[in-house]
Amino acid sequence: MEFGFVDTKTVRKSLPVFLHGGDKGVLLIHGFTGSPHDYEYMAYEINRAGFTVSVPRLPGHGTCGADFLTTTRHDWLRRAHDAYYDLKALCSEVYIVGLSMGGVIALILASHLRPKKLVTLAAATHTSDSRIKLTPLLALFKEKMIRENNDVYSDPDLEYLKREYWSFNWPKQAAELYKLMKLSRKTVKEITSDTLVVAARNDNTVPLSAAEFIYNNIRSERRKLLIFEKSGHVLSNDVEKEDVTRAVIEWLNG
Repeated sequence: MEFGFVDTKTVRKSLPVFLHGGDKGVLLIHGFTGSPHDYEYMAYEINRAGFTVSVPRLPGHGTCGADFLTTTRHDWLRRAHDAYYDLKALCSEVYIVGLSMGGVIALILASHLRPKKLVTLAAATHTSDSRIKLTPLLALFKEKMIRENNDVYSDPDLEYLKREYWSFNWPKQAAELYKLMKLSRKTVKEITSDTLVVAARNDNTVPLSAAEFIYNNIRSERRKLLIFEKSGHVLSNDVEKEDVTRAVIEWLNG
């Protein structure tokens, strides 16, 4: 892959987070066009519960759209693996938590790294928008497409991320996500970790059937499906984030 000059930096809201704690570690993996800020509440609460916590920034995220376009699923997977290995150097056990695409990556990692505990938050093994199947073809013609986004953020970093990421559709990158989704559906049957599958009733991005698919196809003897009634897609930062985080910590401690 060729890299052109991209004059950018990581916005502060998207910087990786590493919180020293106890002998057990928790790897938190963010989603597509997201960044570590998706876990700004959950990460610190898990750390307060006694865990060492790592929230890596996936390549191309939290910088700018031009940087995003230089990355692929291989980069995102590699970063998650490296963060796991680094955490494993410090902790006797490492648990994995993933949100949306991060949930897909968490499933793939869990299928061969065999963590004792796994948590998926709105893991995107499937999406509500069936057009994602067309992205490998569309990516041949369009790298990004403008989409309407009327959200307003008081935080300048979030406003910047909206302008760079959330105001566009990304066929080329979505095609990479689609390949990850298909891989996760193949590997889910290899998972034996104690698994908490969390979903949101008001999720407009990932259907509840995705959570049911994970729950019904993993080989884990200990598993639980938990549905939150008020939250949207980003469960870790939505209206029930306290309850979601409490459920995650209880699972990790259980």
